[in-house]
Amino acid sequence: MKTFSNKDYIYIGRGAGKEIHESIRNAKKSVKIVSPYTTAEYIKDLISLHKKGVDVTLITCDNIETNPYSDFRPSDLIKKEEIINPGAKKTKKAILSALIITFAALLMVLLSYLIFLSSLLLILTGILLIAGFILLISYFFIPDYSYKYTPLFRIKVFDSHSGKNPHSTELIHSKIFIIDDSVCFLGSANLTYSGFKTHYETTIRIDDPRAIYDISEEVEKLYNSNELRAKSVEEWM
Repeated sequence: MKTFSNKDYIYIGRGAGKEIHESIRNAKKSVKIVSPYTTAEYIKDLISLHKKGVDVTLITCDNIETNPYSDFRPSDLIKKEEIINPGAKKTKKAILSALIITFAALLMVLLSYLIFLSSLLLILTGILLIAGFILLISYFFIPDYSYKYTPLFRIKVFDSHSGKNPHSTELIHSKIFIIDDSVCFLGSANLTYSGFKTHYETTIRIDDPRAIYDISEEVEKLYNSNELRAKSVEEWM
C-alpha cells in the first residue's frame, strides 16, 4: 500500500517505543498491533485492555512468546468452551444394553460349560469375555462433551515457513501500532521489552486521519490474508 501523512513525529534511539507502550495502556476503544515478536508482560497488557472492553487485534508470527519469570502462558489468550456431545448419551445407552445382554449370555454359557464341560462352550465363553471387555472400554472412552478453543480477542499467528517457498522464512516484519484509530506508530520496535526500552529503535508517530485509516485497512487485509498459513489455536496455545 501507499499513503501519505503531513503530521509525523519521529523518535530515534533507546526508549523510542516508550510512547507506544503508554498509548497502548491508555487505549479506550481499540488497539491494532502487527509485531513479529512479543513479550509476555505486554501481551498481559492486551488481555487487561480486552477485559476493559477495548477491541484488540494482534498479528504476530510463529509463536506467542513466554517468559520463565512471568506467570503468563499462551493458554491465557484462549477461551475454552465445553460442547456437549449430543450422540454420546444414546450411544452409551446402546452399549450398556449390549453389555447387559453379553454378560447374561456369558453367564448362561459359563453355567452350561460347568454342566457339559464342552470345549466349544469354553471358546464361546472366551469370545463373550473379550466382547464384554471391548464394550466396557468403549463405554468409558466415549466422551460426554468436547472442548472448543477460541482466541480471547482477534489474534493471528502466521507460520512464516508456509509461503510460496516454505523452505525460506517469509516473515511479517512490519511493526504497526494503531490506537483508538486516532494515532499510529510505525518503525522498527516490536511489542517487546527490548524493542520499547533497551534497543536502539526508530519510531514514527502518525496523527494524520487519512494515513491512519489507510494503515488500518492494510492491517485488516493482512489479518484476513491467505498468503501465509495461520496457525490454529491448538498449535500456539
